[in-house]
Amino acid sequence: MFFGNTRNVKIKLFTLWNWILLRILLNMKRVLFVPIFLLLCSISGCKSEQKIKFERIIFHTSICFGTCPVYHLEVNDHKRVKLYAETVFKTDTDLYDEDHSKMGYFIGTVNNTTFTKLLNNIEQMGLDSIKFNNASCCDGSLITIIVYYNGKRKYLRSMFPPEKANKLISTLYEICGTNLKRSGTQFNIESEKK
Repeated sequence: MFFGNTRNVKIKLFTLWNWILLRILLNMKRVLFVPIFLLLCSISGCKSEQKIKFERIIFHTSICFGTCPVYHLEVNDHKRVKLYAETVFKTDTDLYDEDHSKMGYFIGTVNNTTFTKLLNNIEQMGLDSIKFNNASCCDGSLITIIVYYNGKRKYLRSMFPPEKANKLISTLYEICGTNLKRSGTQFNIESEKK
């Protein structure tokens, strides 16, 4: 007999079968590790911040001792813009001359490139974790940003926002400076108060 007696055959077949099962389980372990890990992470909450479902953003600036413009801006998820430019100064003069052509109520739409940049800036800033220190001393424009996303409201306010917010603030100023259509009627933008 090739394997010897029947007892040896059964042991060798049993051992071979165990070895095959063990190899299958080890291979399955490698193959299934990533999906099981991802499933456990999603259940336990070890994932990174979730994708932002942007609803709208409110942006307020305040006057400073210089020529800081005072803007009240709202951009919604349909790229619609409402801007109340309360105070804007001329840039081609050393005097504190207000530029009345850039002041008032304006409406319009953000172009696709700027809107994409706005959304990217919001996501990169880390809305769930970022905090503004609420500083309101000294000479600078007080920045207020209110973001509605994922059914939440995030209120941020400071004269000296953290560096992580600089790109977003720059994009919001860019939107305020675009050519929007003057509105025939006044409108309200959510207050900068908490």
